[in-house]
Amino acid sequence: MAAVEVPTSSSAAGSLTEMERLLDEQVRLFCAKCDPLLERGYREIIRGTAPTAALLQRHRSELHWALRSARLYSRLTSARDFSDRSLAELLAVKLRQLEEHWKYLFEPPSQEESDLLRRMIQKAFPDESPA
Repeated sequence: MAAVEVPTSSSAAGSLTEMERLLDEQVRLFCAKCDPLLERGYREIIRGTAPTAALLQRHRSELHWALRSARLYSRLTSARDFSDRSLAELLAVKLRQLEEHWKYLFEPPSQEESDLLRRMIQKAFPDESPA
C-alpha cells in the first residue's frame, strides 16, 4: 500500500479565517496519519502470523477512533463553504479506506457472501479444486 502525499493548501489559503486554517491543517494531518495506521493493520494483522488478542484490540480501538474522526471531519468538509474540495475528496477516500479495513478485519462475511464468492471463484477457475 503506497502512501499518498497530502496536498498542500490551496492558493485561497490566505483568505481563510483562523478556524478554517485550523480545520484545514488538522484534516491534512489526519489524512497523513491514516496511511501508517492502515499499513500497520496490513503488516501486523493481515500479513502477520497469528496476531495476539492485545494487538487486535489495540488496532480495533485505534481504527475505531480513526473512523469516528474521519466521519466528523467529513461532515465539516462537506459544507458548501469549505474551500478546499480536493482535500475534502482526499478525506472521503481515507474514510472509505478505513471503512473497508474495518469491514475486512472485524466484520466477517455472511454465509450468503461466502457462498457467492465461492461460486464466483469456481466459475472463474473451474479446473481448480476447492481449498
